[in-house]
Amino acid sequence: MATGAIWMTVVFVGAFVLLAAIIWAKSKNKTSDRQRRETEAATKRLYEEGTTDESTLNRS
Repeated sequence: MATGAIWMTVVFVGAFVLLAAIIWAKSKNKTSDRQRRETEAATKRLYEEGTTDESTLNRS
């Protein structure tokens, strides 16, 4: 029965480590307000310049 307890511990520790890794990755993947503003401004500029013509879109 000792091996059952060991495996249960391994499974719970593994799940905890996986959850911690997911939380860490999500926190590192966030963009800053400055980056978001720059992206929005660049997108708006492209639309105003007319460089987003639908004929240039890559459709698969």
